[in-house]
Amino acid sequence: MSSDELADELTSALKEMNATSEFRISPALPPFEVASQVQRTKPDVLFVELSSVPVGANEWIGIIRSGSDMPLIVAVHPSADPVEMISALRAGAAEFISLPVRPAVFEAMDRIAIQMESKQTTQAAPGRVLGILSAKGGCGATTLACHLAVAIQAASGEGRVLMTDLDHQTPAAHRVYRSSAETGISEAFEAVRRLNVGCWNEFVKPVTPRVDMLCATPGSGSPEPWRIESLFRFVKRHYAWILADLGRHLNPSNWTFLASVDELLVVTAPDVLALYQTRAVLQMLTNRGFDKSRVRLILNRNQNSPQDFWIESIEQMFDMSVLAVLPHDTSTLNRLPKEDFEFPANSAYGRAVSKLAAKILREGPETTKKRAA
Repeated sequence: MSSDELADELTSALKEMNATSEFRISPALPPFEVASQVQRTKPDVLFVELSSVPVGANEWIGIIRSGSDMPLIVAVHPSADPVEMISALRAGAAEFISLPVRPAVFEAMDRIAIQMESKQTTQAAPGRVLGILSAKGGCGATTLACHLAVAIQAASGEGRVLMTDLDHQTPAAHRVYRSSAETGISEAFEAVRRLNVGCWNEFVKPVTPRVDMLCATPGSGSPEPWRIESLFRFVKRHYAWILADLGRHLNPSNWTFLASVDELLVVTAPDVLALYQTRAVLQMLTNRGFDKSRVRLILNRNQNSPQDFWIESIEQMFDMSVLAVLPHDTSTLNRLPKEDFEFPANSAYGRAVSKLAAKILREGPETTKKRAA
């Protein structure tokens, strides 16, 4: 295959990821001419066949990356020649790609995305991920997660919030938000290599002007870990807060998501079975090395009369404080509109959720880091 055919193959692969090709120029041209084009266009990544440049690879890369906006260099070559590969990497290339272009270019772009994000961390803090896990079915964790997403956005007053339904067994976030679930998390995982702002609306549905939902569908299963990492890396660049409904119990499916969670809210209820399951969940988290300082306990569906007794008993039982207590307010939830989502701000439940949102925002990442240190 010729160099032109290699370039065509590479361009075709990049289009699959919705990556924009800014310009195409011969590597045989004087390096200062290429550098001038780079300065005008400011690409993030520059693909080049270093064996074709008119000067040494070290000198060529040095000239190209001498400006203020330095693109990452990816060396391309028709064959996986070890000599060419070592030479390119020693010269400062970030990646080396040879035929077949697929899937090597996708894997290389995943690694490049991590490098590019490290450059962006000084410009914008990444979003925070809150996992919500129900100790057992019926604790109201999904309802809480959906309302908490809206309350956090309202309390923060800025930034976007994403509610992600990762419960593949019994997905229900779309029902809380009075929406359908034709596309969502499964399709986003499949398309993770081509995700960008332009195509993101294909997968999410707006709940409010600044809150989006990413639906789940039953039986979709667990994606590969690299897809999970890539998706959360993407959403943390575009949302201030990401709430992830992990479903009930700990299982192989939701365990794979815990590595992407900054804090885990375990939702329990004041009944014997829920508390028993809560103990099992907390013990499993400890046994598997999940940092206890990242776990928060929520007591949901609490009755008014024994509230103080339950809180004190639960805190003693699990040797951890209860972050929030939410009332058993089914009458309010049952009265909500059936067609459109409405946050019950003027109810006991709504006020409790808003109070929890304010507490989460007040703690913030710095408080969490200090407590975990």
